[in-house]
Amino acid sequence: MKNIAVIGGHGQVGQVIVKGLIEKGYTIVLMGRNQGKMDAFAHTFTPILATRQLDLTKEIAPEQLAAIDMVIVCLDQSNTKFVSTCQALGIDYLDISANSDFLQAVAQLPTPETSRRLIGLGLAPGITNVAAATYASQHPEVKDIDIDILLGLGDKHGEAAVKWTFAQLNRTYQHPKWSEKTENFLYGKKTSFGKSLGQLRSYNFDFADQHMLQRNDSSRTYTTYLGFDQNSVTALLAWIKKAGMAGLFKQRAIMAMLVWVMQKGFFGSQRFVVKISDGGKDDPHQIVLFGEEEANMTAEVAVFAANKLIEDQFSAGAYQLPDITTLPELVALPRLSQVK
Repeated sequence: MKNIAVIGGHGQVGQVIVKGLIEKGYTIVLMGRNQGKMDAFAHTFTPILATRQLDLTKEIAPEQLAAIDMVIVCLDQSNTKFVSTCQALGIDYLDISANSDFLQAVAQLPTPETSRRLIGLGLAPGITNVAAATYASQHPEVKDIDIDILLGLGDKHGEAAVKWTFAQLNRTYQHPKWSEKTENFLYGKKTSFGKSLGQLRSYNFDFADQHMLQRNDSSRTYTTYLGFDQNSVTALLAWIKKAGMAGLFKQRAIMAMLVWVMQKGFFGSQRFVVKISDGGKDDPHQIVLFGEEEANMTAEVAVFAANKLIEDQFSAGAYQLPDITTLPELVALPRLSQVK
């Protein structure tokens, strides 16, 4: 079987990925900067997992990746040097990052000639890309596709995910719907998320899925919106943004408090919902997906994708999730369901 290195495998999502790959019979090597945390997790297995200390902010020597067939990265990166290193060594590269700027930089790298590169593994980007691409192929007449994402505040979100989400409130991004760079959480709308949740507000948000879809299909516009299962929290964030107070999220103490609250899951549900529709209209053809525990869903998608690349023997090249799977295959995963 293949030797797979999971970089950041001792983290919240990484641990679930490691366990899923071991269940499928793969040999796992934990990699990361914190040797103590890796050792603690490695010793929960029999036999103990192999570990290698690796710092992606530094130059990586080829021998550090000796005998590795595939890497799955569960850490944010500031540049694409490690991706290029893997491609040069013929090592398959998979990444669960949701960072739009990083994923765009990766997409601009040369296509791998001796390995596979797969980015956009998770809820968004990932599942949303497959669902939106499916909707677009079924309804080619629709030119304005909305991707609404609802996250449950009762879920235990990882530290990196929480920090990234709140950091976006102080950033801008380019989108074809608006002529200039726009801010996150600026344009809101009411969206129906079904009988159990009703109508909830969601706001434009810089998830990478819309940009990936746009680059692959310039004939229509894809726009991603984010909301929470507690409408009052969504409204509070929108008010903070409108009042010009989003700079508060740059303060370490406030960010630390937000991370603590979001990891505890004090209120709300663990549910997530994805809705794909025609520009937010009352759309009888909409695609609605739902599940629980978004972080574990990301891990499940990563394990599924890694196994599929290997078992189906995809040729060398650059891939995104819609290139290797279909919506019915994803809905067959234990944590994901589709409203019929």
